[in-house]
Amino acid sequence: MAPCWSRSLSAAQTLLLLGMIVFQEAEGIGCFVCSSFNGSNPLCEDTFNSTIDQSTRSSPVGIANYQFPCWSFKKNREGLFPADHCIKVSGYRTDDSRQTMVIRTCALDSGTLTADTEIVRISHCGHFKYNGHQYTGCVQSCDSDGCNSAPATAPLLLVAVAVLSKRALSTLLRI
Repeated sequence: MAPCWSRSLSAAQTLLLLGMIVFQEAEGIGCFVCSSFNGSNPLCEDTFNSTIDQSTRSSPVGIANYQFPCWSFKKNREGLFPADHCIKVSGYRTDDSRQTMVIRTCALDSGTLTADTEIVRISHCGHFKYNGHQYTGCVQSCDSDGCNSAPATAPLLLVAVAVLSKRALSTLLRI
């Protein structure tokens, strides 16, 4: 019979492996972060659904305004956390349609039960207030790198299943 501490170590190793699978996406996503008022930043005025080469995750040189990982505040928490959504707010002032704005940033779903307090859950258009002025425009959100698909997790999952299957088989054979 194996000592008690070796069983604990096996359980700890299993938990660590499962944790690596579950939390591998905690690094966050990449988003464009910029602002443009009245066309002051043409690179920020570009379309929201930009095509990002996944190789830029490790080397974002040459991609204007792209931040990976993107960090955001979380409601009722101190500090910054890896973001899980990209946001684009665009609109024009209601009293002067020549006054335009585009703000691109990242945000984090804080986990509250209602969607009305979570800007990342619902893209919508309408009226909003910014710096004391009424605007007409849209808030758009997406949940993948640069608003395109994120890398697949299948290879790591396959390795984990193989290791756990081997462990289960060897445990059964000892019985």
